[in-house]
Amino acid sequence: MEKSFDQAGIKVSGCCRLLAESEMYLWLNQNTPDVIFEMNRVKDDIPILHDRGIPHIAWIVDFQGRTENHIKGSDITYFMDPGWDTNYDVGGLQDWLPPGTCTKMFAPGQLIHGVDAEFNFIGHIPKPWSDQELDRNIDSESESTFGMLLHDYEEHLRDSTLKMKTHKDLEEIIKNVCKKISINESTLGVDIYYDLMEKTKRLKNRVELLDLALKKSDSVAIYGSPNWKEWPAYQKYYKYFIDCPHEMNVIHQSSKINLHDGVSFHFRAIDCMASGGNIFWYDNSDNGERGRGLHDFFDNKKHFYMFRAENFDEVYEDFKRNSESKNKAQNDIISIINAQHTWEHRVNKILNDIGSL
Repeated sequence: MEKSFDQAGIKVSGCCRLLAESEMYLWLNQNTPDVIFEMNRVKDDIPILHDRGIPHIAWIVDFQGRTENHIKGSDITYFMDPGWDTNYDVGGLQDWLPPGTCTKMFAPGQLIHGVDAEFNFIGHIPKPWSDQELDRNIDSESESTFGMLLHDYEEHLRDSTLKMKTHKDLEEIIKNVCKKISINESTLGVDIYYDLMEKTKRLKNRVELLDLALKKSDSVAIYGSPNWKEWPAYQKYYKYFIDCPHEMNVIHQSSKINLHDGVSFHFRAIDCMASGGNIFWYDNSDNGERGRGLHDFFDNKKHFYMFRAENFDEVYEDFKRNSESKNKAQNDIISIINAQHTWEHRVNKILNDIGSL
């Protein structure tokens, strides 16, 4: 994104972390920016920005245990999850901003060797719950533990599987469970909200996803954080953390199927498609009620494959039958990406939105 701003004639100074307020003070004096763009931090989180009156853009990719009440103050707020944009009104200009991709970094190429794995997954998984996490006290008055809250929260989710649940709905479920087991909800910190709303979802999704693949083949490669080694069912399939985009580009192409879960229009998905890899997206939305995503721009069963747990076998067999048509589909994908989904397109949108303030 920084390179695309630069190519658009915008002078950019940035880094891959959030600046502490003292660092921000120095950076503001050195660079005198017209606009500040930050990922996962809003203007209210750093008061000096209000004092200076500089327009602020927040791109919320991860709520990090926060609720809607914490996402306030920015002049422009973008959400990577389209459901957040649909269900929240955080003030100021807001919109869905899916990631773009760099077609110079991620592009089809001639592989030196053949397919390395039937399935791959690139991403993080949390560690299994430890006794220390489960036993931590979250309400001194009732002596309730996180494990007690987690048990009832997961039970509630299982009992309402077919009901669509937004991020806001999950917040309400936590509040209702707290009332049920006499926990003072106001004592819960963002770490508890993160563990319930984010960690539980990621654990469930990725365990289900890998288990579906392993029922089909033992040829599975997992790349990501070393946490995978703490899961007995998956540790032998774990490779390593990829820190080289070129290597990721090759891995996308040298796996028959690249697995993806969560938000459909994700960095992982669009980079893989630009690389010429085959993406399988696990649609485990409640009752199949999905929001905006890949399906708004690409054709399911042609440009990517969308599946649910109950039809994974069918989608997998359909993919194998139609693998010969991959080259034409790949050309279509690259054309669509070049027309709509590079970082240059995202930067142009941001600049137009700044102009409308």
